[in-house]
Amino acid sequence: MLNFRVNHQATGQASFSLLESYARRQHFRRMANTLLAEKDDVLADLGYERRNLVAALGLPLRRDALRYLEERPRA
Repeated sequence: MLNFRVNHQATGQASFSLLESYARRQHFRRMANTLLAEKDDVLADLGYERRNLVAALGLPLRRDALRYLEERPRA
């Protein structure tokens, strides 16, 4: 019984982390889709490349998409 509680608590924390990651990704997805609607020269003025935005949208949830973009060289 004690082991069940420990596992359940760990699962609850992991679920919260997954929900938090999902919420962050949805927020990023809205921002990225707005940027992707712009022309390439506007994206370059903002310091983004279209291919990096598209690649960031395809990352798994456990990877931070904003950090991924920050690690890429600016246009």
